[in-house]
Amino acid sequence: MNKPLFTEERRKRILEQIQREGRVQVKELAVLFSVTEDAIRKDLRFLDQQGLVQKTYGGALLPSKASSFIAYKDRGGTESKKPFAKAAAALIKPGDTVFIESSSYTNLMFYEMEPMPGVTVVTNSIHGLSELASKVKLIHVGGTIHPEDESGYGFFALQTIQQINFDKCFLRTSGISPDWKVSAALQDSLELKQTVIRHSKQKILLIGRNHWNRVHRYNVCELGEMDVVLTDTDDEKILSKLARQGIDVISVDQSIPSGR
Repeated sequence: MNKPLFTEERRKRILEQIQREGRVQVKELAVLFSVTEDAIRKDLRFLDQQGLVQKTYGGALLPSKASSFIAYKDRGGTESKKPFAKAAAALIKPGDTVFIESSSYTNLMFYEMEPMPGVTVVTNSIHGLSELASKVKLIHVGGTIHPEDESGYGFFALQTIQQINFDKCFLRTSGISPDWKVSAALQDSLELKQTVIRHSKQKILLIGRNHWNRVHRYNVCELGEMDVVLTDTDDEKILSKLARQGIDVISVDQSIPSGR
């Protein structure tokens, strides 16, 4: 290539090539981008850590479309998720009662929020609760803590949720199926999401661009049941379909697609 690219630009181009061809090789990429093989290996390692590619010896592959549960501690990509959290936190208004589902995206909202004494936040997260409690009225749903998801679930959590009417709920999914179903990897998460949706006026869903066309074990609902989608995708087909379904889209500015 004639003009050297910034690292983020090169990684975006590498990802686009993998999405087109299904696989890439380190040697070929080094020649294509006029950089060392070590630089390409670092790029592929970064994209692998974000869950965007599957690193192999000598190159990388496109990860399987069928997704599996990833433990909270292994999700990584905090910096790439902060723009989602900031955009979501900005939607909370004075006087709102909101549910924020625990995830490595939404938990960051606790740190992006300004003090809002008139706001009530209900959550099943076990992370950042002291930060959140200093800014809003906090209700924790309790329940049984899932050791890998690090979130509260089960009978007692659902009982708490059923007693509250939410102005807004903020939900996460790691998979929107090709037929536009919101999916979940955990049965506990399925039950919690469905209960929250029934008790919320406005449903807001955070979707990273690499989570479109991924399928998990459990179908939560049709994507059309959501009122607002926060996403960093620039896929015109997806954006057009969202518009046709009457779903408001808030574009999240990302220089590299979001992590897992």
